[in-house]
Amino acid sequence: MREAQIFISYRREDAAGYARAIYDELARRFGADRVFMDVDDIAAGQPFDEAIRRAVGASSVLLVLIGRRWLGEREGTLARINEPGDFVRQEVAAGLARGMRVIPLLLDGATMPTEAQLPDELRALSRRNALELDNARFAADIERLTGAVRQSLGEAPRGKAAPGTPMSTPMPAPAPALWRWSLAAALVATAAGLALWLAHSPQRPLVNGAWQATVVYDWPNARYDERFEFSGSGDELAGKASFLGVARGVLEGSLRGDELRFTTRTSEMSGAALVHRYAGRLVGDDEIRFTLQTEGGDSSHVPVEFVASRAGPATARTSR
Repeated sequence: MREAQIFISYRREDAAGYARAIYDELARRFGADRVFMDVDDIAAGQPFDEAIRRAVGASSVLLVLIGRRWLGEREGTLARINEPGDFVRQEVAAGLARGMRVIPLLLDGATMPTEAQLPDELRALSRRNALELDNARFAADIERLTGAVRQSLGEAPRGKAAPGTPMSTPMPAPAPALWRWSLAAALVATAAGLALWLAHSPQRPLVNGAWQATVVYDWPNARYDERFEFSGSGDELAGKASFLGVARGVLEGSLRGDELRFTTRTSEMSGAALVHRYAGRLVGDDEIRFTLQTEGGDSSHVPVEFVASRAGPATARTSR
C-alpha cells in the first residue's frame, strides 16, 4: 500500500525559508519520500500544475504555511489568492475538497485570513485549527507540528507503542535491601555528576542578547549591517540572525563552552534554497568572531569572516 504523504503548501515570496526548514525537519522524521515540496519534487520540464494535482491527490496531510504575505496582496489589484490560476489557491482548494487534514501554520505572528478575504472554495480554511511557528521557539514548535502530523497519519507518537502492540514482560521488583542500596547509589552518582559539571563547565557565556556586525559577503558591493539576537539556556541556542538585512530564524543552534554554531535558511530569486552555517567563538564578553559558509544555490561561495559586537546589555547568565 502506498504510504501516506505530507504536502507543504507555501508562497515563495512569503515563506520560502520556513518551507525549506520545515521540509528538512519532516523529511528527517518521516522520510524524504513522504514529504512533498515543489522545489525538490518537481523535475525540470515537468508541468507544474499537473505535478501539484498528483501530489495533492496522493497526500493525506496538507500543511498550509501562512506568513504576513500569504494572500499575495498587490497594490492596485486583487490579491493573488483571488486568481483562479494561483497555485497556492489550487493546492488548498484541492485539499479541502478532498477532505484532507488541512493544518494552517501561522508564521512569526501572522494571523488567519478571514472568510471575507478568501474565495468561496477556500473559506473553510479560516475555520481550521491552526498551529503557530515562531523562529524564536522553532525547535519546540516543530515538535508540536510533528505530533499533529503523526496523529493525522494514524501513527503512534515516537517512543510509544502502536495500539495492539504486546507489552513487554515487566522486570521483577528488586529485593527491599537491594532497592535501598540502588537508590542511595543513584543519588550519590547524581550529586557527584552535578558537582563535576558545576566545577568543570562554566556558566553559560554571555551570548544571550543582541549583537551587531558589518558583513562583507563574497560578491561585489555586498556590505550589510546585520543583527543577531540570541536566547536559550544550557547548550541550546535560539533566536534570530539577519541575512542581507532580513531576520531569519536560528536553526540547529548549539553552544559548547565559548563556541556557538547555528544555521539559517533562505532562497534565491530563482527559488534555489540556501543554507547558511555560522560558527562563532566568544572573545571576552563583548565580541563574537564568526565564520559563515553558505551552501546551495546557483553559485559557489567562499567562507566569510566577520566580528559581531554586543548591541545592548547582556542577558543574565542561566544554566540548566
